[in-house]
Amino acid sequence: MGRKRTDNRLPYPFVAVPWTILHSKAYKALPPSSAKLFPYFLGKVQINPKNPEYYATTFSFTYSEAENYGCRKKTFYEVLKALMRYGFIDPVKKGGLRGMNMTSSIFKLSDRWKQFGNASFVEINWSMFGKRQIDKMAV
Repeated sequence: MGRKRTDNRLPYPFVAVPWTILHSKAYKALPPSSAKLFPYFLGKVQINPKNPEYYATTFSFTYSEAENYGCRKKTFYEVLKALMRYGFIDPVKKGGLRGMNMTSSIFKLSDRWKQFGNASFVEINWSMFGKRQIDKMAV
């Protein structure tokens, strides 16, 4: 006979998308490709969502990674724009070729989605940022 599990842990790692997000106006308005990739962004932050550092932790998400999940480059650009526009991620540093040093863009999770649809919602558009603007925003 096998041993019975006495703890409540799941047998494998997972990414939880809270009900508050799933039922939010912002999530319901997300394009399907953005909603499909959103859990991969959540999985980048390996901290309990109740920890104050959860929304301050930075991470990169490259076009190559997105391709591994079945997302074309053009579609991934649209995913990034939508996740920023609806308040799920914020840019920290814009990557690019920068000579021959191909650098990754750096992001952090955002809780701006909670205000989506309200007058207090601050919309962020990827195209409005240059490197200096994003660095100032992160401070």
